[in-house]
Amino acid sequence: MPKAQSTDGGQRTRRLRGSLSAEDIIKGAFEVAEGISLDKLSMPELARHLNVGVTSIYWYFRKKEELLNAMTDVSVDRWVHAMPPLTPGETWQQALRDHFAASREFFRADATALDLMQIRTSTYSRDATRRIFEFEEALLALMIAQGFTPDNAFHAYNAISVYTRGNVIHDRILRLSNTPTLDSRSRRIADWKSMPILEALLAQYPLAGTSDEDYAFGVGRLICGFEVLLAEQDERA
Repeated sequence: MPKAQSTDGGQRTRRLRGSLSAEDIIKGAFEVAEGISLDKLSMPELARHLNVGVTSIYWYFRKKEELLNAMTDVSVDRWVHAMPPLTPGETWQQALRDHFAASREFFRADATALDLMQIRTSTYSRDATRRIFEFEEALLALMIAQGFTPDNAFHAYNAISVYTRGNVIHDRILRLSNTPTLDSRSRRIADWKSMPILEALLAQYPLAGTSDEDYAFGVGRLICGFEVLLAEQDERA
């Protein structure tokens, strides 16, 4: 049986021919991406991780784009199962808070899914796209049932959606660059004596603006604005 070099310099047995499946490849791709990033994921690197010849992978996925599409489908499935269901009698305010808080938590915990679903959006299949937008449809229907016009419900949903995605993606970029604005190092990146307001605030808050507290504040202000929009709608009616 052919042998393959292991990463520790020893020998290990190469996977038997025919024992590899598409599910094995996708699982391995997530493992590699989590270790070195999605951008650095390559077919040869994946083959080494799975201890197979690279042609074994090309049998299932002819190019990296096809593999990314399959990984996106898996990520969408995980995201769908992580989203809270709407409950009878739920207010639109709570539904928006719960949905977007759960989505933010999911993407903060899974950087590969974030890259696939929020940054490399060309990898969505038609079925994955449908599953994502069914959640938007349900939330829009709830908002409309509780008084919003379709136009206002759509704009409000987009506002909180873009805010949530921006919060998560910005945090990811900052963490990739290990920026000091995320933690206590921010006090050392400048002489704050000429900026007394910021100097005082830095004792309590990071500068990045992506913390849980920052996010909750932003969502709360958005929802207050949506409540004003709904009241203005009623007044005009």
